[in-house]
Amino acid sequence: MGKRLFGILLLLCCNGMSYAGESRAVEVTAKEVAGTADTIDAKGGVVVYYEDTVLHADRAHYDKRTHLLTLEGHVETIGFHGSKEQTEYLQIDTRQNHVSFKELFFSNENDIWLVSEEANRSEGNYSFGRSVLSSCDVEDPIWTMRFKKAEYDSQAQYMKLYDAKIYFDDMPIFYTPYLAFSTNSERTSGLLFPIFGYTGNEGFIYEQPIYWAIDESMDLEFNPQIRTDRSVGGYMTFRFADSPNSSGALRIGYFKDRTSYVEENNLPESEHYGLEFLYDASEVISDSFEGYRDGLYANVTLLNDIDYLNLQKTTLEHFGQVPLQESRLNYYITDDTWYGAMYAKYFIDTRLSDNDATIQTLPELQLHRYVDRLFWDNLTYSLDIKTRRLDRREGTTLNQVELRVPVEFTMAFWDDYLNLSLGESLYFGRFFFGNDNTLVHDYFQYNSNVHTAKLFSDLTKRYGSFVHVLQPSLSYVKPGNESQKPVAFERMLTQQPQVRELFSVGLPEEQFSLAINQYVYDEAMHLIFFQRLSQSYYPQRDYAYSELNNEMQFNWNRWRFYNNLHYNYEYDKVSESSSYVTYKDDTYSFGIGHSFKRDMLLAEHNITANDINFDFRYDYSERVAVYGGLTYNLEDHAGTLWHFGTAYKRDCWSVSAQVNADILPRPTDADGNSDATQEYSFMVLFSFIPFASFGSDQP
Repeated sequence: MGKRLFGILLLLCCNGMSYAGESRAVEVTAKEVAGTADTIDAKGGVVVYYEDTVLHADRAHYDKRTHLLTLEGHVETIGFHGSKEQTEYLQIDTRQNHVSFKELFFSNENDIWLVSEEANRSEGNYSFGRSVLSSCDVEDPIWTMRFKKAEYDSQAQYMKLYDAKIYFDDMPIFYTPYLAFSTNSERTSGLLFPIFGYTGNEGFIYEQPIYWAIDESMDLEFNPQIRTDRSVGGYMTFRFADSPNSSGALRIGYFKDRTSYVEENNLPESEHYGLEFLYDASEVISDSFEGYRDGLYANVTLLNDIDYLNLQKTTLEHFGQVPLQESRLNYYITDDTWYGAMYAKYFIDTRLSDNDATIQTLPELQLHRYVDRLFWDNLTYSLDIKTRRLDRREGTTLNQVELRVPVEFTMAFWDDYLNLSLGESLYFGRFFFGNDNTLVHDYFQYNSNVHTAKLFSDLTKRYGSFVHVLQPSLSYVKPGNESQKPVAFERMLTQQPQVRELFSVGLPEEQFSLAINQYVYDEAMHLIFFQRLSQSYYPQRDYAYSELNNEMQFNWNRWRFYNNLHYNYEYDKVSESSSYVTYKDDTYSFGIGHSFKRDMLLAEHNITANDINFDFRYDYSERVAVYGGLTYNLEDHAGTLWHFGTAYKRDCWSVSAQVNADILPRPTDADGNSDATQEYSFMVLFSFIPFASFGSDQP
């Protein structure tokens, strides 16, 4: 057969279909084609169309007897779910749909590439020999992963590696006998990169996360850990999204200390276990009722001691790693007229040997009617009903019912320049005590009313490119009457002081309050400046003036200046102050602040807070950033909390390192003592984009 300009067509089975044991359809075009009865050779711009793959090569050879198609010289393939291949030698068994490579360069649509000495492909599944993998620049990759063999499912885009080493430049930094990961951004089951560290008290720390992607709406993560000088334990976290408007997480954990560790650290417990549950949902039932909105929030932490939280390397959201742990369950439902809610709080005091005397709110119910007109448009009222149950196993308990009905009459004068409101607030309370045989009275009833009056205005004026809003007000509160049964509140506290921690009632003091609020906006109505100044006067007190409160903030370009000051006239001292200055642009940001507080109820006016806070971040370039922060106690002259870190990011990898100093609460020891300790940690996190990251956390 002679030369042809545009090649030859080979149909190896009828209508391009294939049957068991038969060859797949292959179409070959080339500038030159020659052949015999059993073989075909092509060269010069060879293009092969095989199933869903297009192959380019310098030369092609097909043997009809063995059904082998061989391509040589600058072989390139495009297909198989976006993958690309380059090799010098490729052989296809068209009957078995099996492909063999030598010196293969392979890449997928997520820019992960691989160079392998030899490889095989069958039905879209690859097996590789000794290979190098990366997602960096091919010419000079910053990081590489080298392994002896691997398997890749091109349809699932999932890779399994055996005897793998990760190199940063030419330096090995990590080894694992087995590693599996997805090469796309979808969640995939497998081993996550481990977390490791070291402490002088607990030895070497190793945690190996195991991830199970159950389906698109839920997953499960196991986190077993080893602390060589302490013992072993682990955590399990189940995450789920049960509707488009709700999601949650459930975690349980257990860690058991060695006897020697318990004795050395004088711990009362050798076991540390707990449960955490987070759930947030909107439209729980309101999607079935037009005009209603509702929501459910749960944040539950149950544990036997604080080390259940301290031993976690990655924590869930809760209300702080503090000795008194709080759990909440909230639900609300509302329309345009009514608001209903249920709140529950459960506390665990890890400093105590048991939780029997800790007061729990189980539950609190609220029904509120929004402000509405009463007979006339300028006469309004609202309604608020609350019930609360304070419970515990040991100690006095309380069931409480309260009703508040504020009524307000408003008038405007001088073309709305001045407004006057007159109000009456009615209160009805019933309190029922239990779980205490020493009580003189097992119930208490309290009713009261309070009179209020307020003069106020809301003035707005434009000055060139600025808008000024001024809101002055003068209010007066006068206590009304009160009724108390079976005895006065103060006498009841004298007879049974144990109920003092459960509730308190009483009329407010007579007082005048002056407030001046002002706001300045630019033409786009962006806030430039605000000030809120308030002062109260109590005519029945020996010293009539309350503390002066002044809060203000000035926004100028990228700067923010803020101060909130409380000044005590009686003692001529600042009782509380909070100030900060922040700046933020595309390159760097920083903030410096100061917080100060005195306890004015103590004769010594002890300073309870006097801290300087500083935070910063500097992006040296798109790739390099430095950040840090410090909280410095001016009273103790010591840095209490600080962190400092740096990050470097490239297209194919990133690394961040951070040093921290934190204060962690410790479990109550066997002698009943509890304290907090200063903990230092060092963390390094490598991310190999787009598929993996691992790091260390070294306290």
